[in-house]
Amino acid sequence: MNKRILSLLICTLSATAHAKPLFTPPKLTDNANTSDFVEAKDGSRNEAWVNSDFMVGLDGKPTHILLESEDPRYFGRTELYLKQLNYTVASLNGEKIASSSQFYLRHYKTFTRHSNNNVSTTYTKYFDQTKQLIVGNKLSEAKPALAELTEKYTRNIAEQAYTAWLSSAYFYNIQDWHNYELQLRKATDMHRFLEPDLALMSMQSLMNLELYNKQYGNALHTLLKMRHIKNKQLSRQTVTEFKTQLNEQLAAQPVNTVKSKLVQSRTWRHFLNRSTFSLSADNGSLSTVALYCQNGYQRFSELPVNNYQVPEAYGSCYLAVQGETDTQITYREEGDARFGLYL
Repeated sequence: MNKRILSLLICTLSATAHAKPLFTPPKLTDNANTSDFVEAKDGSRNEAWVNSDFMVGLDGKPTHILLESEDPRYFGRTELYLKQLNYTVASLNGEKIASSSQFYLRHYKTFTRHSNNNVSTTYTKYFDQTKQLIVGNKLSEAKPALAELTEKYTRNIAEQAYTAWLSSAYFYNIQDWHNYELQLRKATDMHRFLEPDLALMSMQSLMNLELYNKQYGNALHTLLKMRHIKNKQLSRQTVTEFKTQLNEQLAAQPVNTVKSKLVQSRTWRHFLNRSTFSLSADNGSLSTVALYCQNGYQRFSELPVNNYQVPEAYGSCYLAVQGETDTQITYREEGDARFGLYL
């Protein structure tokens, strides 16, 4: 065998040995639920939403389910709904694995003669009035107007989406960053019900806040969500340049600390940037701390979490945390960079 052929063979073997793992994520293939199953409970126009984190097991069924909503009354119905979903099982290099996924469920209302997808005329009237107060910086008048809009006129998911966007503008103006973030996340989750420009504005604002909070993985995740906004395009160059900027910021911060405040039945999520993390509650209590990954799951029963080292084989991961309202948490990460790690 001549030297050139031998050299090519060695290079080929070396490349094969270090080839990127072939990962196929789980994919929803069958929904055995009926439309009646997800209708909201009462007879009004009120609708509800539930966001869920889970692992897709080797049987293609959701497991390790964590539910999030402003109305926990729908948790039981949502769990029953999720049990009727069937997924193709994720695989890594041809081997089946349990892998993380999410599902956003709208508990909707339908009526005989019309849909419940749009905002009502009455809602539009009070939305516009409240918006003018906020834009005009009449914040003392805007506060009761926003409360009335929320409690009296906001009913279906579309109206909830617009109220969340408007609330984020109000909380930004009074510099209430905790509620500002909550409303931005809600508006982002409901972006398909917003006008495209408002959906984009919400995501851009949330991304900037995540950058400020040093949640670089979250910021990238929010950027990628922009691909799903109707009539908006996200170029590959934009994503590449943004990743480069995030890597530079991460390299300058070998240790990263994030503080946040929890709300009951809402989930705080953090996409891991580094390999080792700690989590503690400075007051209040935590009910769930769980790591959801492409190729792994870990629920932490002993708290606080101290210097947990995430296996590289887990691939991309995010931490999901729930606890009592006003519980203050401190998250700290260090070690090898995991930002952008994807199987």
